[in-house]
Amino acid sequence: IDITERKRAEEHQRVLVAELDHRVKNVLATVSAIISRTQQTSLLATEFATALDGRIRSMSSTHELLSQGRWRGIPLLELVRRELAPFTTADNTDIAGPHTVLSAEVAQIMAMVLHELVTNAAKYGALSTPAGHVRVNWRWRTNGTPRARLVVEWQEIGGPRVSTCNPSGYGTSVIRELLPYELGGQ
Repeated sequence: IDITERKRAEEHQRVLVAELDHRVKNVLATVSAIISRTQQTSLLATEFATALDGRIRSMSSTHELLSQGRWRGIPLLELVRRELAPFTTADNTDIAGPHTVLSAEVAQIMAMVLHELVTNAAKYGALSTPAGHVRVNWRWRTNGTPRARLVVEWQEIGGPRVSTCNPSGYGTSVIRELLPYELGGQ
């Protein structure tokens, strides 16, 4: 009896299970870190629950997009639209850039960064006022390097005056730590 096909199927299943196991471990480690960091910066239980819920919903939305695309990547435009969706009105956002598909790993990191930018804009920035406007643009920059770098610009217009006295929160630390460490960005 030729069992070649069965052996191939078993090997394929083993690889899929190992990949799933790896992804679940990464997600759980991320959730654990998010809980720990959110708890450090939240004074009230309700504040903690609200912040944690938003961060987990963002992760879930990104996971859904990745799953729909069979983990091959997510268009940056779709990721930006999803993160801004709860706060978007007819004229308070402007999103533009060339068609760019982010790998699963990059998409998960960018989703966290975008979530923190959106949350901060909604709490303290341009999305906290009726006259506020957020502009998100991206482009590819080569500058003579062998690999083009993706440049994402987040601009808030018409929001409250920026206070430089406030200490940095979790969102700012996510952006400052994740981009260089995970993506080699700034």
